Amino acid sequence: MFAQGIPRLTVSLCALIGLCLVPPELLARGPDLCLWRHLFHIAACPACGSTRALAAFFHGHFRQALAYNRNVVVTAPGLLTLLARDLPAFARSAKGLRRLGKSPRTLGRRW
Repeated sequence: MFAQGIPRLTVSLCALIGLCLVPPELLARGPDLCLWRHLFHIAACPACGSTRALAAFFHGHFRQALAYNRNVVVTAPGLLTLLARDLPAFARSAKGLRRLGKSPRTLGRRW
């Protein structure tokens, strides 16, 4: 996905906004879409509940997030770290282009 020009910053921001907007209760009522669980007929894979856990985490329901999946302790800070690492580079690139009087869109640059 990233090799085709979709910037990691865009994907990270969309994921964060989506997780902040969708209530974890809505995700908990949804269907079980775990591919590994259905293919291998296992009780649960290590990633089962990660989306619900992240949504609960970003809504401030930390106990509920840990109940969904304990990996949220690593994945939530990891998502925030990726976002924090990409923002300064994006700001520097956009600022440099503005100084030259050019728009990032007109240059066809990949962020």
